[in-house]
Amino acid sequence: MDRILAWVIGILVAIGIIVAGSAFFLSLGRAGPPAIESEAEAGCIASGGSVGAAVCCLSVDDFPDTCLVGACGCSAENSHGVQTCNCPTGTCFNGTACTAQVTSFAECVAAGYPVMESYPRQCRVPGGPTFVEELPPPITAGSCRAARGNWNECSSRCRLDNAGKTGVACPALCEALCECGGFAGFGCPGGYICVTPPGIADALGYCVVGE
Repeated sequence: MDRILAWVIGILVAIGIIVAGSAFFLSLGRAGPPAIESEAEAGCIASGGSVGAAVCCLSVDDFPDTCLVGACGCSAENSHGVQTCNCPTGTCFNGTACTAQVTSFAECVAAGYPVMESYPRQCRVPGGPTFVEELPPPITAGSCRAARGNWNECSSRCRLDNAGKTGVACPALCEALCECGGFAGFGCPGGYICVTPPGIADALGYCVVGE
């Protein structure tokens, strides 16, 4: 009887070991990637970045905005270790995702950042640098003619803008303009566009800095 009892107990122990081992290996098979701790980390990974580490200013938390200047530029005594997002080349982490790094006025405008209507115009990345629009050199008689434009020392924007209209009184003042368009198809130097009055075919216009 004792032998039978010992035999039964041995069988039960063996079954228990087998079940426990199976459960352990099944749990390993179900284990997925490490849990994502924050929305910033999720945005970093989803946009092609990877989680890294850096020493940044004490005021900076994990996953700082690396599109801004100075977040990780403090002295050693004013810095601490944080998690960062290592973005692909040419991009930076804006606190939400890896995005194209802004390095010029055109890129700043394309990214949707505010443009100040100064002259020349300026585009400012919030908390970051300000980019100034690069303007082409002023038009001269030589550059106008080289671009097949019509240089007119006594032209008038008012008269050209209001061609075909009646009752418009323009000042009797001369403006040196590079005229464009017209039947002759006059052109403008590089960086300039031709402004002509709307609704008039082959109207004569004048050259202005392109947008």
